[in-house]
Amino acid sequence: MIDYKTRLLELLKRHHIKKDATNIFLELFETQNNTGVFENHNQQTYYNLNILKHFGITDKDIKNFCRVKHIILDTDECFKKRISPMFDYLKDFIYKFLDLFCNFTEDAVYSFILDCIELGFTLKKESENIFDFYRAQNILSSYTIDAIRKYKDEHQDESIDIFGLTASFIKFSNFASEIVLLAYYEKVLTDKIGEVYEIALKDSLTSLYTRAKFEDVRIHEFSRSKRYKLPLSLCMLDIDDFKKINDTYGHPIGDEVLKTIGSILLRHFRSSDIPFRWGGEEFLVVFTHTPADEAKIACNKLLNIIRSTEIKKEDKTITFTVSMGLTELKEEDDSTEKAIERADKALYIAKKNGKNRIEILI
Repeated sequence: MIDYKTRLLELLKRHHIKKDATNIFLELFETQNNTGVFENHNQQTYYNLNILKHFGITDKDIKNFCRVKHIILDTDECFKKRISPMFDYLKDFIYKFLDLFCNFTEDAVYSFILDCIELGFTLKKESENIFDFYRAQNILSSYTIDAIRKYKDEHQDESIDIFGLTASFIKFSNFASEIVLLAYYEKVLTDKIGEVYEIALKDSLTSLYTRAKFEDVRIHEFSRSKRYKLPLSLCMLDIDDFKKINDTYGHPIGDEVLKTIGSILLRHFRSSDIPFRWGGEEFLVVFTHTPADEAKIACNKLLNIIRSTEIKKEDKTITFTVSMGLTELKEEDDSTEKAIERADKALYIAKKNGKNRIEILI
C-alpha cells in the first residue's frame, strides 16, 4: 500500500496544522489485522475493515453503492444538470465520491480520506462554504433517491430495494461528511461541530430533519420500542400532483408548498413525534410510543389542515393535498425497513384509491 500516513503529514504541514492536532487524523489510517473479502465487479478485493467498520459500512453497503453509481450514470445528463450550479471543487468532489467504489481497494479508501481532509481545509477558508458542502450533499441524496425510483419504474426491476440502496448511500455520505468536518474544525470546536451537524441534518427548505438523521432515530427508537415493548408507528406522506403544481405555477410556488407543509408538520405534532423530509415531495413521520389507531387520528387532523391551507400568489389562490400511508412496527419486524416498506405500500394504495386520504397497512 502507498504510504498514506506520509502523504497525510505532508498535507497537514502544507495547511499549517499544529503537531498536537495530527493524531486525530492519523487515527483514520490506523490498521488492525481483521480483513475482509468483498466482491466488486466480479473481482475479490482484500482490504482492511477498520475505518469502514467504524462508520457501520458492510459488504452489502458496498455492493449497494456500486449499484447506485450504475443507476446514476444511467441518467448522467440529468445528474449533470442537477450539480451544475455547484462550485467546481464540489462537483469534482462528488465525482470522486461516486468513483471511489468502482475500483474498491484499501488504497482507494485512504486516497478518498485524503480528498475529504483536503476539502475540509479548502472549505475552512470561508466558513459559510461548509453549508455549500451540505447543500451539495442534500442535492446528491435527493437526486439519488429520485434516480433509483425512476430507474426501478422504467426498467420494472423488482430486485431494486429502494430503501436498502438509499440507506447504504447515506452511510457513505455520512462517512465523507464526518471526515470533511473533522478537517474543517480540527477537532477544537467540539460544540460548534455538534451545532453544524444539527444544521447539516436539517433540510434547508423545510427545516425538517433529512434521511441522514433518520438513521440515528431509527436505531435509537427501534431498539427502545423492542426493548420496552413500546408501540411505534410510521407515516409516509406524499404531496398529490406535485409535478402539476410545479408545471402550472412554477418551482418557486412548489418550494413554497414544501415549506408550508414542513411548517405544518413541525407545528402539528407532539415534540416526541419526529417528521422528516424523505426526498422530493415525500415526508415521513415517526410516532414514538404511539399505536397506529392513535397515529391515524393525528394524521386525519393533519389531512384536514393541509387541504384547507391556501397559498396566495398575486391574484391566484393555490391549494394542495397529501396522501398518507400508515403502519405500526410489528413484533416480528427485525428492522424498521419492513415497516417503511409497508408504509410506502400503504401510500401507494392511498394514491391508487383517489389521493387526499390515508391508508393503513399493518
